Amino acid sequence: MDSVPKLIRTSIRRLSFLFPENLRRKLLFEVLAPYREKELPLLGRTAFQTGQFCELQFWKLLKEPSSEFDTSNQYISPKQKNMLRDIAGNLYPDAKFAGYKDFKTRSLLESNETIKGACIRTKFFDTRADFLVPDENGWQVVIVKASSSSKRAHVSELSFIRMVLEEAGYKVSSTLSLTVNSEYSYIDGEIDATRLFHKKDVSKETLASLEKTREKAYKLLEVLEKDKIPSLSFSKHCDHPRNCTHPESCYSDSPPGDLFTLREGKEITLALWDRGIRNLSEVEIDPDFTHRQKIQIEAVKSGKEYINREALTSYLNSLKFPLYFLDFETINPPVPVYPKTHPFQHVPFLYSLHILRKDIHQEPEEYHYIDDDKKDPRLGILESLSQTIQPGGTIIAFNDSFEKRCLKESVQTHPIFKEWFQSIEPDFSDLAKPFWDYDYYHPAQQGTTSLKTVLPVLTNVDYKHLTINAGHIANSEFLRIKTENVSDKEKSQVEADLISYCKMDTFALILVLRSLANKLDWAPEKDKT
Repeated sequence: MDSVPKLIRTSIRRLSFLFPENLRRKLLFEVLAPYREKELPLLGRTAFQTGQFCELQFWKLLKEPSSEFDTSNQYISPKQKNMLRDIAGNLYPDAKFAGYKDFKTRSLLESNETIKGACIRTKFFDTRADFLVPDENGWQVVIVKASSSSKRAHVSELSFIRMVLEEAGYKVSSTLSLTVNSEYSYIDGEIDATRLFHKKDVSKETLASLEKTREKAYKLLEVLEKDKIPSLSFSKHCDHPRNCTHPESCYSDSPPGDLFTLREGKEITLALWDRGIRNLSEVEIDPDFTHRQKIQIEAVKSGKEYINREALTSYLNSLKFPLYFLDFETINPPVPVYPKTHPFQHVPFLYSLHILRKDIHQEPEEYHYIDDDKKDPRLGILESLSQTIQPGGTIIAFNDSFEKRCLKESVQTHPIFKEWFQSIEPDFSDLAKPFWDYDYYHPAQQGTTSLKTVLPVLTNVDYKHLTINAGHIANSEFLRIKTENVSDKEKSQVEADLISYCKMDTFALILVLRSLANKLDWAPEKDKT
């Protein structure tokens, strides 16, 4: 009868602490493996990486596919990753494509062929490798990563691939990661694969971590056998508890309220949590708290906004008309799109500019430019802006270092505009600074100071009506219409949506400035008009 071995297997899992790791693994996945649940998914390298970070997220990813996590905020699209693999293929011109098929990969392995798009499946695991290269000692495993440097996660990934290949009977001689050389200067024409990639041999690291990888992989297989995951307490694997993907599970016994919104409060909030505190309204101000933390807690307790009238008035008095409200939208792909750019370089393709000549309440002038597919967009932007922005006023941006960097790097490519840029560079003013310094803070901000948080708090206006309503969407959508085949109609619509989004960013700056001025009953000094 199957019921007895199944019961024994279940008991071993539940009393796992009684068994040494190797013995438990042997019993569960060798001796009693036939009595494991039949429909459980195989463990792949992506799921393995997820499981190292959060077992709950891992369990939901594989057992509840409908709850897969939103990856729309990833700047690097699957298309870009595929382009990187295709370019890396030039380093292995003799490689045969296995189509990520197990049977095809095994056939090529038996023929001792160099393989791209490899896949190996075993009884419990499923893994992929970008390239498998034979040598006299076995197989070289190569993965291509859309990253400018080798990371610990890459070592973990390669260690998992190594484990699966060796369990399948294929000896691994070395493990390598190909990362993107961010200093590679693309001139024009075909990308030079030999210069685009850095190759790093991490064989020693993957070998050293192999047993730990095996232990974790088999532990995750046991996690998959659970019918449900119990509530978990916060793990320091997370950057911050407020970034928890599943607070309804991890904190189901004691919801954290707004405690984890405390600015720069990772360690402090954990200490408060251990003391049973769940809301900022319960927190007693401590001398060790930062200036911003004190303001935030006091605002939450009072339910009122905090205004540093002196600092805000000083900021407003520093502004000189005309006021130029500037914003760029950029792409920063790992594979350069424009000549004279580097991988991951932020290249502006669109700007929006609103101008107030004499009065913050007047109707603003509007200007914009978007890549016209005829010239380098940086040149088009510089030509347009240099005719519109003149020295002597104030150029307002939110986190203005980004706009200045975009202009500076564009001028390096088109130095004819260097003198103009140098003449206006001192005129920049960062509207984010008063919020970053907490010269203004409202409890509804919940510890954040982004423009998209501040705008609705001050004005009741938001971005929800826009088709494109976030920077990462603008980035990916422009890159899509620039590098992929789309109809003229779709391209025009996306460009219109991009312009609307960028214009909203600069108009938002005006609305925020007006709101601050109204709260202070501020008007510009006559000698600044």
